[in-house]
Amino acid sequence: MSLSRRRFITIAAGSLLTANSAFSTTLPGARWQGIALGAHADLRLTGLPAVEAERLLNTARAEIERLEQIFSLYRTDSDLARLNATGVLHHPQADMVELLTLVSVIHSASGGLFDPSVQPLWMAYARARGTPDREAIAAARATLGWSRIRVSLDRIQLAPGGSLTLNGIAQGFITDKIVKLLVANGLEAGLVSVGEIAAVGGSPSGGDWPVGLADSEDAQPDATVYLRDKAVATSSPTGTMFGAGQAGHILNPVTGLPAISAWRRVSIIHPSAAIADGLSTAGVMLDSAALRDLALQFPGASVRAVDQSGHELIA
Repeated sequence: MSLSRRRFITIAAGSLLTANSAFSTTLPGARWQGIALGAHADLRLTGLPAVEAERLLNTARAEIERLEQIFSLYRTDSDLARLNATGVLHHPQADMVELLTLVSVIHSASGGLFDPSVQPLWMAYARARGTPDREAIAAARATLGWSRIRVSLDRIQLAPGGSLTLNGIAQGFITDKIVKLLVANGLEAGLVSVGEIAAVGGSPSGGDWPVGLADSEDAQPDATVYLRDKAVATSSPTGTMFGAGQAGHILNPVTGLPAISAWRRVSIIHPSAAIADGLSTAGVMLDSAALRDLALQFPGASVRAVDQSGHELIA
């Protein structure tokens, strides 16, 4: 059984570039849409000649491919897949070490709720279509624990029987890397979405980039945030369900059970898409006070969350 961890943000920036004119020599910009880490990817570049924008898009696409080869759960030959298969990764790439170091920071800040070592538990739920028995849950939980993972420049070592999922942060991390690459190559304005959304500079209208928030990919946005040189990530506890039951895809590593959440969705805004991604994942398991406290640990972070009754928290 294969499930993709769907992300729930709808872009509401408007139709900046049409498909037929994206690479015209007269239009100042370009756009590419595709798939990255099992999620929709959308790169929109403005303020550059079309030929230059197309060159930058090709550079970005090559970088996405490189990073997918490190972090993808969907490629059997990725670095992450090899780590999960063998329990050890010798001479890991610098990007892997950087991301796992950030994971440790968010794991600590969230009181252990953000824990990518939850993958064996996730697989137990996926195999049982959301209803694993107690023995399966207990066996999976015996392999969990971020503190049991050893990360160094020379080697990454998992606990016996352990495996990782980086789907709760890798999309944001890759988004950050693409933004950095594009800006270094001359991008002054654009909207980047590689599973999470980051805005560079201002929108073509002269204001900040409007980004709509919704509970599902197919729903109409019911709120809008305005971004300039910041990113937004959204998590929904029931965004993806295991089978036809009530088990959502975000699992509590402490209890071994699907997250029981007061929130319909949690959105985090931060200059780093990776930090926003990780905080939103942990945030759905927190009450309003703890969610505020989590955001306060990361300067520049803000919260837009909607509870099950439709009431909004802005902090």
